[in-house]
Amino acid sequence: MTELFSFGKFPILETPRLTLRELTQNDVEGVFAIRSDFEVTRYNTGLAYERLDQARDIIQAIRTGYSDEIELRWGITLKDKPTVIGMCGFNYWVRHDRRASIGYDLVRIHWGNGLMTEAVGAMVKFGFEQMNLNRIEADADGRNPASARVLEKVGFKHEGIQHEQFYENGSFYNLHLFALLRREYLAKQNGSR
Repeated sequence: MTELFSFGKFPILETPRLTLRELTQNDVEGVFAIRSDFEVTRYNTGLAYERLDQARDIIQAIRTGYSDEIELRWGITLKDKPTVIGMCGFNYWVRHDRRASIGYDLVRIHWGNGLMTEAVGAMVKFGFEQMNLNRIEADADGRNPASARVLEKVGFKHEGIQHEQFYENGSFYNLHLFALLRREYLAKQNGSR
């Protein structure tokens, strides 16, 4: 099989309630609202943002990663509102191995409504159907069971734990590893028809 996605025009993904689209500098305040909330970012690498220029910088880094063809990350909006309420995407793509890793954030007011499960489902579909991936990986901080539930709802399987994988605020923490394979995705799609 050949790779279908070629980093040309930025892909827009639609779900019943969401639009996943390219981030622009017009999204600075929305990105800042996501990344400045400690509860949203507590399981991410790095501290919660304190300044708007940090949001500008990450938007530019995401746009550069796309133009350099090394990552693909979307802003998440509700279909009827243009304000970014989350971010998600492929943080890396190893073309030779046909695998990529995903990550995601969502503003706290929208937690528990199934929106991130919807967004991750759209990313997974894009990864297998447009990027020709064989494996999509994700990890979740051991203190974040909500993230693990999102992955499991989409079909990811827990592959293991990297015990005491990272050090933060005087303690070591576990990282849970998840993956979804193309054949598992296709079996689920064929079973649901």
